[in-house]
Amino acid sequence: FALAEPSVDTLSMMWSTTFMDFIRWIDEEWEVLVNVISSGVLPHFPDTESVYLAIVVSYDPKRAEDLRKIGPPSGTAEDWAARIWPKLEVLSAISGGTFGRVLPQVRAYIGPYIPIRVPVYASSECAIGMAYNDRIFNVVKVLTGSYIEMLEIIAEGEDGELKKLWQVEKDKLYEPIATTYDGLWRYRIADAVQLVGFDPTDGTPLLRYKERRGQSMRLPHALITQTDVAESAATVDGLKQAEFTTWLDDRKVPPTVGFFVEASPDDTGRIPSSARDALMQGLIEVNENFAIGAHKGSSVKPSIRIFSPGSFSEFRAWKGALNGTGSSQIKVPLIMVDPKGQ
Repeated sequence: FALAEPSVDTLSMMWSTTFMDFIRWIDEEWEVLVNVISSGVLPHFPDTESVYLAIVVSYDPKRAEDLRKIGPPSGTAEDWAARIWPKLEVLSAISGGTFGRVLPQVRAYIGPYIPIRVPVYASSECAIGMAYNDRIFNVVKVLTGSYIEMLEIIAEGEDGELKKLWQVEKDKLYEPIATTYDGLWRYRIADAVQLVGFDPTDGTPLLRYKERRGQSMRLPHALITQTDVAESAATVDGLKQAEFTTWLDDRKVPPTVGFFVEASPDDTGRIPSSARDALMQGLIEVNENFAIGAHKGSSVKPSIRIFSPGSFSEFRAWKGALNGTGSSQIKVPLIMVDPKGQ
């Protein structure tokens, strides 16, 4: 339906990875989708009878012809979405933290000028922040519908003092503590956020999401955090635009950090052998204890395993089916600790 409508001005997704799944599905089913737009006849897929009966599709041969001239996402160098929807003004998708890994790919599809709006920062029980300014990426303004406090995150990721919103300081890291409006729930969010400033109109704190707390990997001489993984991966060209996760690779002794990396559709599926050296050096630079272990021989080169394009999309679909929820609700963590997920 989105492809059939040229006047779309907003694409709203849950996560940036959801947008990439959306693009991949369009690419895989391109001919089917364009033929539906051209003929107005839906294909008969198994177990879709109820959906088929409930949907009325109008045919638009002119739109189908325009789409064929542009071609599928994989056949267009850049700005594909901007060409498909010339009135597109914004992509709304949560893109902070681990979801920032696919931003270069997202930007290639939507072009350099369409803003990416992070719509909300929320938990299951309440919203904590909402979009502040499209020109300031990945910053949300704290909401007051619930009672929000901030727990300081001090050296080595330890808990500090609990602060009220009027006590927080710019550039410091905090973990939000939320009390719902009716007062029935008060709980830790288990995220690390950075206070980047205050709204000049009313003094409300502005937050930037950093990472989940408590997700780490224990090696013989070091505790590897999500920040360690992200910063070491940023030094490797083959990982800068790739979706990946990590796990404790204990197939050999000593164990090490294992990388699961998804190849892009136009990739050869190979990452140069020097990537392991770069990851090793990156971890040495960001984690002092890992560096000590490397000197003693207990910290060794990370392993890298390449997945075919679409593997993480299939993972989200599998995990969603397992949990009884949609795949768009599934996050792939930067450090995979769930044995089933591995």
